[in-house]
Amino acid sequence: MTQIIAACESRTNTTPDFPMGWYSVARSHELLVGEVKRVQAFDRELALYRSRSGVPVLQDAFCPHLGAHLGVEGRVVGESLRCPFHGWRFDSSGQCVEIPYCDEIPDRARIRMWPVEERNGEIYVWFHPENTAPKYELPDLVELRDEQWTSPRYAEFEVPVHIQDIAENSCDPVHFQYVHKQMHTPESSVTIDDDGRILHLRSDMKDTDFPNQLHATVYQPGLAVVRTTYSPEAQMVVYNSAQPIDLNRTLLRWTLTVRREIEDLAGDDVMNGIIEGLSQDYPIWANKVHKQKPVFCREDKTLVMFRKWVRQFYVDVREIA
Repeated sequence: MTQIIAACESRTNTTPDFPMGWYSVARSHELLVGEVKRVQAFDRELALYRSRSGVPVLQDAFCPHLGAHLGVEGRVVGESLRCPFHGWRFDSSGQCVEIPYCDEIPDRARIRMWPVEERNGEIYVWFHPENTAPKYELPDLVELRDEQWTSPRYAEFEVPVHIQDIAENSCDPVHFQYVHKQMHTPESSVTIDDDGRILHLRSDMKDTDFPNQLHATVYQPGLAVVRTTYSPEAQMVVYNSAQPIDLNRTLLRWTLTVRREIEDLAGDDVMNGIIEGLSQDYPIWANKVHKQKPVFCREDKTLVMFRKWVRQFYVDVREIA
């Protein structure tokens, strides 16, 4: 009997849906009062603006009238956003509050709004495929308010990969040896908080140019804090928040800061090293497929833990191995 060769996985492979959680859509300083921005996230077009009182607002992009994109040439009027096409105006609840040439406003003249919170110098949106309210709070990056830490440095990268595949690196100590050229796989452990919500990776990075102890705290796919300690007063924090553009593209936003004790001595070197390290991950991410049911070996314990942990962020866990 003739056996037909299966099509390449790059043509047939499917990724999971978007995991629920808080996702960055802009940095706070990038959105001025009265400014409107176009946002692409969750395979959707969205409109982001800052009202005259300073509140960030995120909504679906297209006007229910004739479909104009409110994030392109839309105008902030007080606490509302005005359509650039015919002047219909929508408040922060999504309700149309003015049609300049008509006194009667149709009941269906509404736009879907998204839960937004501003913290850590970023604007976040809560995403849940069933449109439920936020289930947990955002972490608070205390170092950004501490005078013992430097002013933050920012970096952004668009990566052509599903957001879960990026988060999976947090539980993959072996890749440090083969991708990041360490001499050995660092001694590592992965633990999960008693309530099951937050995952921790701790690694002894002794085979790097700057030997250190690494502690990655992963709150969800796309939201993590990596604290690196070189000595008691020589520390660095990398805050990683992500925007899922679509199922195969993710915008990473990194915020980096170091203790002032090492600012002049090595601060730039260690931050530049972390940023440069992404160039080593990029060709892997850009050319891999997402394995829903990977073949693990006995020593892949940390990756197996991650796959079990990450299920909680999906409505349909059948999508996740």
